[in-house]
Amino acid sequence: MARKGNQDFGTDRVAKPTQELGESTQQSPALATFVRVADGRDASVHPLLGDLFIIGRDRSCHIQITDDTSVSRKHASVTRQGVRFMLEDLGSSNGVLVNGVRIEGAHELRVGDKVEIGKTVYVFRRRVE
Repeated sequence: MARKGNQDFGTDRVAKPTQELGESTQQSPALATFVRVADGRDASVHPLLGDLFIIGRDRSCHIQITDDTSVSRKHASVTRQGVRFMLEDLGSSNGVLVNGVRIEGAHELRVGDKVEIGKTVYVFRRRVE
């Protein structure tokens, strides 16, 4: 039986990086996505396009978290290394948690990892063809 896009590994429907409340409807060739989860539901989808992706409150960030003062201006980065995606804390005061554990240095993301940046929660997903 063929696996559909939404089962286990996330969704094929991704969009350009959006602010936290944006709709995600366009198709994209992203290899992976960060999906913001709020109230147990997918709130927004952020494709990881390119080799460097910055997360924080600053307007220059690819994912802007503007509603959480515990997030630093440039809080974390995701770097693509071939087919791997590495998450790193950029010296934030409150750190970055992956599956409830604070990371030190670069951390390789795995499908389904729960990433907490301040009070904001994301799930790392891979695109399924």
